Amino acid sequence: MAKRYGTTGELVGKRVLRDKSTPKKPEAVGRLGKVRHCVFHPNQRRFVGFIVKRPDLLWMFRRKDVFVAYNGYDVIDGRIVVLQKPEATDKGACRALGVDYDDCVLWADLPVISEDGTVYGIVGDVSFDPKTGEVRSLTVSQGATANALLGVKEIPGSMIRGFKRGIGTALAVNGAADEENPVLGAILVGDEVAELAAEGGLAAKAGEATAVVADRARETVEAVKPAVSGATKAAGKAVNAGAYATGRQIKRASGMFSAFKEEYDKARKDDD
Repeated sequence: MAKRYGTTGELVGKRVLRDKSTPKKPEAVGRLGKVRHCVFHPNQRRFVGFIVKRPDLLWMFRRKDVFVAYNGYDVIDGRIVVLQKPEATDKGACRALGVDYDDCVLWADLPVISEDGTVYGIVGDVSFDPKTGEVRSLTVSQGATANALLGVKEIPGSMIRGFKRGIGTALAVNGAADEENPVLGAILVGDEVAELAAEGGLAAKAGEATAVVADRARETVEAVKPAVSGATKAAGKAVNAGAYATGRQIKRASGMFSAFKEEYDKARKDDD
């Protein structure tokens, strides 16, 4: 049985080869490029494939990216090898998948927002069924420092409503961002996400000594949320059409989590 990856983290950055086998050279392959982005269905919780960035020709001329379907490759000896069949890439893949490539969405770094307007962070790693592409779960990132101290929240697929237009962060449409009339997008999740506990993190391991850190961290997040939430509510009417080439990374306040480390160190010293 063909092996395929089941998370975006396993795919992004991987080198990609193209199957060039012939009867005389059954193991022949050619270099294609590297996985640049993972692509999701515009209306369903489903991973549909990934974009491969090809190396520039003679280091000068940019070559067109290649879209590879989620089932259009095999993993052989740890390497991604794109199949020769026409439904594995580009237009043939889109026809087989029943999607319009220009309507598909990149989930990476989109804000994760609940139905009541709570902003939890941005999309981190996404897990999906390698056989069908159905999303199983996603992790929410709040930045390296917050993740290390407070842990990471993993949201199951049943709580993920999917991509929502008209809220969130500005997207690039047809490869360009419109700063005057931005198209907004986010991943909408159910309100029950609030009941999920974060996993890992130094605060959880350190126990009672870091209870103060967790409280201060939440206060800091709540203080920053109004500015982010204000942007999500200033969306106006939802956009009905547009080609989502990429999601612009949500702006992170440079000092947003700097106080977490200070409070953590203080709590540890007091406990000692």
